[in-house]
Amino acid sequence: MTDAKKSELGRGVMIFVLLAVLTAVEYALAVTTPLWGVLVAVAVLKASLVLQYYMHLNRVASEAGGH
Repeated sequence: MTDAKKSELGRGVMIFVLLAVLTAVEYALAVTTPLWGVLVAVAVLKASLVLQYYMHLNRVASEAGGH
């Protein structure tokens, strides 16, 4: 495996762990407090991470702009 692929894999695992932690925080907040604004902010953050790193939104946007 090349260094670039190892780096991509490490980044993907890091994002996965971050999403798991954010989900745990989101659950704890939902169970303990009625802070809907914070819950929405965490959900938006999670969605942006998924779009950015797993759906490769930057790469798609740069390819569309170059044509």
